[in-house]
Amino acid sequence: MLDRLRHPLVKDLAWLVEGHYIERDFDLKPYWREDVDARLLALDLEPEPLLSAFQACKSHFLGSYFETLFSFAIAHFSHLTLCLQHFQIESDGKTLGEVDMLVETPDGQLHQFEIAIKFYLQRPDLFPHDWIGPNKNDSLLKKVTRAREHQLGILRTKEGEAAIAELANGRVPQASLLIFGRLYLALNNADDVTAWLAQTEQGGWIRVSQIALLMPHFSCFSILQKPHWLANPNITDNFAFNSLQSAYNLVSEFLHDSRPQHVLLWRAVRNADNNRNVFIVPDSW
Repeated sequence: MLDRLRHPLVKDLAWLVEGHYIERDFDLKPYWREDVDARLLALDLEPEPLLSAFQACKSHFLGSYFETLFSFAIAHFSHLTLCLQHFQIESDGKTLGEVDMLVETPDGQLHQFEIAIKFYLQRPDLFPHDWIGPNKNDSLLKKVTRAREHQLGILRTKEGEAAIAELANGRVPQASLLIFGRLYLALNNADDVTAWLAQTEQGGWIRVSQIALLMPHFSCFSILQKPHWLANPNITDNFAFNSLQSAYNLVSEFLHDSRPQHVLLWRAVRNADNNRNVFIVPDSW
């Protein structure tokens, strides 16, 4: 489906519907509408409803971008009823927590969703925080622990129960964590690269001085800009790209600051099967 779509927002929406999870307590697949592919194709031709949803979103952060996509998907492409979203639980003027979303299934069950979009890089030397964000301030363990110990329990507090008492009418919501995103394996040597290329799901990360390890397998790259880190762009004859050889020749200039670069790699023959997602990071990362 992704290769049939052209609009970047619609492609990201389709990527979400495909279900690229890092952590999943709830299976959305049975709740997508039977004609979801046809709806995506129609939206790709006339994306105004999706564009309007993003015009109402004032934040430019990746998390807010994904939350807007998720809300749109639930409202327009699923059999779930969106009851509440982004509502705070308060006590004596103090905010105890926020619920991302409360939905109702067709059979009347309530579900609390805590959602997130994350991209984690493998660092076994930092175990138990061995999957960390590009900026190193976040980890999969930290995110999951926080969600399960606090956010997913907020509606079981007396304040949480009171906040949804009228809507729930005696029903107890089931709390679920849904972390979408991608994991990136460490590429420290040629054997790591070979093993990584033998599997298809995960991305990879490599230090900038080791770009040469990728050159036997890839010839071109393009830097992916936030928030479009979800679905990869269509590779066409008009797609802007850079030579991987040029990046290798200009290693010292590739990273202008300490932030890792998220890139799409492909071979000289451009097709979806040749694409790979890689973070290129400073040597000190």
